[in-house]
Amino acid sequence: MRRDEFLTTDPAFLGELSDECPEGYLALDSSSAPGSFPRAIPVNFALDGDRIYFHGALSGDKFERIGEGTAVGFSIVRPYSLLPSTWMSRGDSACPATQLFLSIEVSGRCESIEDPVEKAQGLQAIMLKYQPEGGYRRLTTEDSAYTASIRGTGVFRIAIESWTGKVRMAQEKSPEFRQKLLSKLRERGLPIDLATADRIARGLEFEKSDE
Repeated sequence: MRRDEFLTTDPAFLGELSDECPEGYLALDSSSAPGSFPRAIPVNFALDGDRIYFHGALSGDKFERIGEGTAVGFSIVRPYSLLPSTWMSRGDSACPATQLFLSIEVSGRCESIEDPVEKAQGLQAIMLKYQPEGGYRRLTTEDSAYTASIRGTGVFRIAIESWTGKVRMAQEKSPEFRQKLLSKLRERGLPIDLATADRIARGLEFEKSDE
């Protein structure tokens, strides 16, 4: 990463952002088919330790490209507010306009899971993320009602080999500048602006407590 002040490798960041983001983007190389191009595919996913699980069909282009132990990229992004150039500079240049965000880039090996116990584990992790309120029987191979669904659903595992996180929340700016940003964001008042203001304010409070 070009600027170290935006870099994070805090394991808690990986877990928190994975829980917050409803989808990630799976990057696959082109296949051997004539005219094939690389693909970036949005998928629902869940993080479980150092593994990412997602599900899909047991046939088709994505399934064929994944194969066994295919090297893949996986990206997660949580967008925050777009800051117009007029907020960032007193001049009339468009260049200071910027987007605030959190992101993670993962490198790993992806494969289709055949073990029904691990398939159930991956599907259960996905359910815990997307239906945290419960209301369903836990997905296990011991529940015969799930046998056909587990058998007929493709479950895929990315074994994470490395990852980097990026935090772009104006932390390189002075506390005084960020306080002005808070005022502008709250005045504009879009839902994403209020979430952005809350995130920046938490950063300012953390810096104060760390002094």
